[in-house]
Amino acid sequence: MTATVTLLSDFIDGTSMALMEETDAEDLNAFMTASQGRLWGDVQKKRRARGLTSKRLGPGTLYFCSNDQGLLALQNYLESETNSKNEQKWMKEMKQNNVQIAPHIGSESERRVLLGGQHNQIKTAKGFH
Repeated sequence: MTATVTLLSDFIDGTSMALMEETDAEDLNAFMTASQGRLWGDVQKKRRARGLTSKRLGPGTLYFCSNDQGLLALQNYLESETNSKNEQKWMKEMKQNNVQIAPHIGSESERRVLLGGQHNQIKTAKGFH
């Protein structure tokens, strides 16, 4: 399996958008360093084409899945009701399958972090609202 990266974002108009792409990057840090906001740019382009707001409610979340089990757990997690036992179950499955999770700012502040070399300290996020 090729690794996948998924960007999930919630927007101020109450909509959400998840965008997934395959990658040859070995981990989330390598993807973020090489891409520098490409997924976020694609989300913005698609939302503008649909006439939707491009202002995000908060930071988005990036998920890096290196195997099929992790990808399946992520897909089930995203389809689960927020704060449900099912959501907790799939989060546990994602952790067991080494799905890497990080907040995604997608703005000038993100580019400063990436270009300033501070991207090496990616930590696991505690979910999203």
